[in-house]
Amino acid sequence: MQSYPPRRLLRISARAALVWCFGTVTAFIFVRPILSTLIPIWESMIDSMQSDYVGSLRIVGDHGNEKIAMVCTATRTLYLPDGRIVPFLGSIDCAYIDAVHALVPIVIFLVTLLGWPTRTGSEMLKRFLAALPLIPCVVAVSAPVALVGLENIGRNPSVSGAELGTMTGLFQPFVFMELGGRWLLPLVAAGVCIWLADWRSSTAKTRPPVL
Repeated sequence: MQSYPPRRLLRISARAALVWCFGTVTAFIFVRPILSTLIPIWESMIDSMQSDYVGSLRIVGDHGNEKIAMVCTATRTLYLPDGRIVPFLGSIDCAYIDAVHALVPIVIFLVTLLGWPTRTGSEMLKRFLAALPLIPCVVAVSAPVALVGLENIGRNPSVSGAELGTMTGLFQPFVFMELGGRWLLPLVAAGVCIWLADWRSSTAKTRPPVL
């Protein structure tokens, strides 16, 4: 295993802290423009996860207290626990999540990607190339799974107390995310990018020269 001198470790830690601070401050200041870009992706993901409603997302709340609200437009008659009935094409406010909280997986992904040490500048470029197909996955799964899971709890309160084997297919991913999956997935995705970049660099070094 490769070891690093204390000074190098300090630089690596400082770089990771700077990236984390920059990402966090950016998320707080530009939360609305960033979310406006991501909302169409999240809406498509929500609609592909279930067929009971069409999810429409909007940003509500004052600056510093923004939330993502989901309005569900029913594609069939929906029966709510309080006795209300949502008719076909009827709409209802069905779930809310914290707006800045929804951006944390992206910050974790970038901190891991940029903070992990590299041997050469080209290796960092390879990481970003490997991240191109993976960062949409990180973006797509976090907020939609949370919103769909919360809507599922609101319509079926009994699922929150069910055992894992009896949970609905929509609720199981929500439980995984709430138990740490939303932080684990960006770490794994960034780890894959780092491994691919390191593997490509090692392959290039061991490749025989072209005559």
